[in-house]
Amino acid sequence: MRQFNRLFAQFIIRHLLQERLRSAATILGIALGIAVIIAIQLTNASSVRGFAKALETMSGKTSLEVFNAGGAGLGFDELRLRDLGWLRAYGQISPVIEGDADVKTGPSTRESVRVLGVDILRDRSFRAYSLLEFAAKGRQPSRQEFLTLLIDPHAVILTEKFARRHGWQVGSTVEMTCADQAENFVVRGLLKDEGVGRTLDGNFALMDIAAAQLAFQRLGRIDRLDVLLQADQAIDLAEEQIKQRLATNETLRGLQVQRLARRGRQIEKMLEAFHFNLTALSYIALLVGLFLIYNTVSISVITRRAEIGTLRALGATSQQVLVLFLAEAALLAVLGCALGVLFGRLLSYGAVKLTATTVNALYIATAAAPPPLEFRHLVLAFALGLPLALLAATLPALEAARVTPTTAMRGHDRLESRFRLRALSWVAPLLLLAFTWWFAQQRAVAGLPLFGYAAALAIVFGAALLVPAVLFVVGRLGRRPLTALFAVEGRLANANLAGAIPRLSISVAALAVSLSMMTAVAVLIGSFRETVVYWVEQTLQADLYMRPAARHNVATEATFSPAAVAQVRAHPAVAAAEAFRNFDVPYGSGLVTVGAGEFGVVLARGKLLFKDPANLEAGKAAMRGAIGRDAVVVSESFAIKYDKRVGDVITLPTPQGARTFQIVAVYYDYSSDRGIVVMQRGTLAKYWGEQLPTSLTAYLKDGANADAVKDELLKAFGERYRVLIYTNTGIRQEVLRIFDSTFAITYALEAIAIFVAILGVASTLLTLLLERKRELALLRLIGADRQQVRKMVMIEAALIGGVSQSMGLVVGLLLSLVLIYVINVQSFGWTIQFHLPVLFLLQSSLLILVVTTLSGIYPANRAAEMHAAAEVSEE
Repeated sequence: MRQFNRLFAQFIIRHLLQERLRSAATILGIALGIAVIIAIQLTNASSVRGFAKALETMSGKTSLEVFNAGGAGLGFDELRLRDLGWLRAYGQISPVIEGDADVKTGPSTRESVRVLGVDILRDRSFRAYSLLEFAAKGRQPSRQEFLTLLIDPHAVILTEKFARRHGWQVGSTVEMTCADQAENFVVRGLLKDEGVGRTLDGNFALMDIAAAQLAFQRLGRIDRLDVLLQADQAIDLAEEQIKQRLATNETLRGLQVQRLARRGRQIEKMLEAFHFNLTALSYIALLVGLFLIYNTVSISVITRRAEIGTLRALGATSQQVLVLFLAEAALLAVLGCALGVLFGRLLSYGAVKLTATTVNALYIATAAAPPPLEFRHLVLAFALGLPLALLAATLPALEAARVTPTTAMRGHDRLESRFRLRALSWVAPLLLLAFTWWFAQQRAVAGLPLFGYAAALAIVFGAALLVPAVLFVVGRLGRRPLTALFAVEGRLANANLAGAIPRLSISVAALAVSLSMMTAVAVLIGSFRETVVYWVEQTLQADLYMRPAARHNVATEATFSPAAVAQVRAHPAVAAAEAFRNFDVPYGSGLVTVGAGEFGVVLARGKLLFKDPANLEAGKAAMRGAIGRDAVVVSESFAIKYDKRVGDVITLPTPQGARTFQIVAVYYDYSSDRGIVVMQRGTLAKYWGEQLPTSLTAYLKDGANADAVKDELLKAFGERYRVLIYTNTGIRQEVLRIFDSTFAITYALEAIAIFVAILGVASTLLTLLLERKRELALLRLIGADRQQVRKMVMIEAALIGGVSQSMGLVVGLLLSLVLIYVINVQSFGWTIQFHLPVLFLLQSSLLILVVTTLSGIYPANRAAEMHAAAEVSEE
């Protein structure tokens, strides 16, 4: 072992130190690949765990919660608490109001906080509230002192962290918008930066339950009832007994009991497809980084054939040589993985910001900060990077092991890599493409597009296997045009690449894969964007769109005040206004959105884009027939995810128990992938009771100016109501802004993958130059000047980039079809119309060609500096 270590230090480490730039590039490539994976893992955890941590912290010691099964945020009548008194036999109970509020933090800045409204006399047993001013005295307030702090309906307790961030203290006045009403609240206390005080990075506020009911327009209602079981109560038994008693008591119909973990699982299920696709994209960078390992070990083998021959002559076995080069790959991988974990932590902050818009707008409000690194992230990094690096190094290491002492020392084995076109070069890719077709026909597995990604991998590996044949054809066809364009330098560049196909194939495949993913994602996003633009133009027919200022995402239950709705309807320029209410209900293992609108207004003035455009009138007729019936229209994503069609019946939980509704139409919707079920407001009132709207749309009379009416409404709302109003043009711009922010993370992932691959171009050229150093020296000897050598190498770099980009475009288009028609449909349930972003693809192709050409500068300079006499003297 000691002898091997000495040999490894002299033969491998010394060489890596001599080639610092190439070694550093390889380590950096692996590090970036690992970093992207770790960053996405932390990003995914930030949304799920951020929510789960906040849920756990705010729930305190709560064992079970009783809630309205008919919908999140709807709550239930507090008078029903009298019928729930028997719960005290199981332990303590505490009613809760929960919601999001907007806090004015500056002249033009606002922040969202999670508000918890509790009965403090009951709630102290459930949650620990450590007040800063009392902790300084070495004690905590009594229940009576705590009650005194919150007895004022305009009193609020903020966290120490949030208050310090904005320069507030006890006694400060802050403006908070709950739902659509802005009120001034007085800070009566500060929670220490611990426990509940750390929830959502300090964006937490505590209020008395009565004050919260008033602020959130939920007078007489509570969101849920928390239950803290006695020490001798088994939670499984208690949950089952409470569930049975709720189900058999007619006065408690519609209420359910659950553990807190169920809410977390529902959110996790809702985000599952989004996170799965991000994770899959993150592996691209690692895949490309592994090609650098191949190149580095290949260079080691090429440049040290004579040394390998000497080792073999001195008694080293082929197995020892194989282990040496695999150890080199392992060393590079270990360093790259270690560095990648650190980089991943840094990248995660940017990744969280890039995904925050998507998660907050479409799913849940969560803290925009990644969780800390854990030991499992280290295990993941090395479990992925090390085996894959060894796999990447296997081919060149085996090549080194096959070197014989005599041929290596004489240099006679240098022609063994000459490429010959065989049938296998075509058959294997065609077989993989056949598998691609079969994979694309398979259904999703547990809602995840596993076969879709298998189809994408088949295309990628099929293209990689096709590279040698493509290079062979390019070498045959490129001789004359390159000679005509670049004279003898072009002819030599073409001949050099045609004679190095085995060496070149891996790197071209690496770059082509990266560029194909960039092309595929660009086509996907371009197609999706065009589809959304068309959908917006077809469906957004109203002149004004309104929502409460405190509503940040589709899951936020901020509502309009009846007086605000009346003001909109009463405006002389408003011809009609539709009030829309939405909330989440459990369905299957996740959540779906139930919405209720005024079908009459939509049919008369609005427009839904039904899934069967050829039968548009039938869709309208079906929607008209749904008025007054237990019937619904559903979004395409709901229909695809739950395999539902027109005429099918679905069962939804309501406050009156489970009820069935018939699907009368399916419409296109790109506002949420969780699935939307829409019914007439009268149907909603029948089962859920009258509900305040969460959004308003206004249709103006002919000749009315939307901007002027918007200003008049805002003036009428004054300081009392905080309402965001968008004109038709403004809402379209907002939709596209959210869309572009949503897909920013995919562009970032692709940029990193391309950067890693371009490192491989420079590394490949160095490999080729080192293998051809005698030929280069002879060129210099017979009169080629440095400028001609540089030009030749730069042309080679441009050829590599051109072939890679051409293959990337073709393969990318194939991948885009899989992404659009398989992966996207199975993940999110959205149908996208194919659109080719020609201008973007032309610009990116030119950019790639320029960048890859420039990546040849260093190898070109190094080739030009090779000393002819020294090289020829070796002969």
